[in-house]
Amino acid sequence: MRRPLAVIIMAALALGACSIQDGPTGTRSPTTSRATTSTEASTTTAAPLSSAVVTIGPARYELDALCAAGGAGEIAVRLEGFDANGRPVVGLVQAFIGEPYIGLQVGEGDEAVFFEPRFEGVLEFELVDNVVEFADVDFVTELDLATGEFVPAGLGTARVECLDYVRELPATPFS
Repeated sequence: MRRPLAVIIMAALALGACSIQDGPTGTRSPTTSRATTSTEASTTTAAPLSSAVVTIGPARYELDALCAAGGAGEIAVRLEGFDANGRPVVGLVQAFIGEPYIGLQVGEGDEAVFFEPRFEGVLEFELVDNVVEFADVDFVTELDLATGEFVPAGLGTARVECLDYVRELPATPFS
């Protein structure tokens, strides 16, 4: 049930259902300072990238984050990066009051492993000063949506720091 909702939300975000435009590259958090130009060196300093750290059991993933504000204090985030072995990692975080979610795909093709929370229990998050935190996430793999069967992957956390916002997120690679 969570994956179809994530796909619908991502489609809505891709159609531009998100907030305010602050320039050609996207929307910015009110607490983020604007990019500045140094008069001494005549160089432009861009706003820092948003970032995330996700842990699943002993594994730790340090990822780039692309944040989109959906209104009413809700944030959707696409995660991208590589694991310690150089495999691509992509993910989706939804800090939505009604349906929070976090999913992570490590690897590609037949070698890909998809991590997401168990259906049982409550998935809770905190959103404070543009930082989204999920604690005590019971991650699983091979989740069968029809039967609810899964393979336990380990307890984990996620912390996303949104320093800037885009108008829309690209489609999620796992749908």
